[in-house]
Amino acid sequence: MRELDPAIFGTPDNPLRTELLPEAMRAVTGDGAYVAGKPDPEGGPSTPTPTPFSNNWAPVGGEAKVKVTNVTSVSGSSTLDRIDAEFEFTSPAGDEYQVVITGALPEIPDHENFGGVGVNALQHGATGIGTPLMPQLMAFIAFWGKADLYVNGELAPESRFVHFMLSERVRDDDYNLVFDNGVNPDGALQAHLIMPPVAVTADGPVASPVPTGFVLPNGVEQPFIHIMYETVTTEG
Repeated sequence: MRELDPAIFGTPDNPLRTELLPEAMRAVTGDGAYVAGKPDPEGGPSTPTPTPFSNNWAPVGGEAKVKVTNVTSVSGSSTLDRIDAEFEFTSPAGDEYQVVITGALPEIPDHENFGGVGVNALQHGATGIGTPLMPQLMAFIAFWGKADLYVNGELAPESRFVHFMLSERVRDDDYNLVFDNGVNPDGALQAHLIMPPVAVTADGPVASPVPTGFVLPNGVEQPFIHIMYETVTTEG
């Protein structure tokens, strides 16, 4: 679960910024924590829900190479931005994954994406760019693109939506995801790759669980990928 930053979202008795996260997507746990929630289809209280932005994590191995060209500055029907990137990593169960970026997305439905590649842009938190469940951060490089996913060498059947950032540190010494006031601009850079449960089709993005093959302790296949790289080397 992702606990909600009171400076951004307020409290259950005094909710703030419901335009960023509607009250139906907030819940209160049994011990009173204010967390991201799942709406009740029958109109009852929302229930706490797992998210990709939590403190449940496991160390894995991997490497990545990312090269971007930023030409287009705002989203639109076309872009001159270019992404050359591949990511490799393992799961805690030992499965091998490869993500190969096949193109920049010139626009996305939810928010500005700078034509696919952005540099030196504030994102997340209350910015309106990206999920508010991540703290507000400076992304020195960010991209939104489509990718092929390989699991143990086999190509998954759909093109996947991906988002990448090279950013300030957003996890503390215990690797907990911090609130806005805990973001560390002076620490080592962190690289993030997230593949949410969204496929890219000719008709636009559609909801589609990522076929990770990784089964969670509750017996459910994890429907997303969220990887963070801790050792980062940059070139101008």
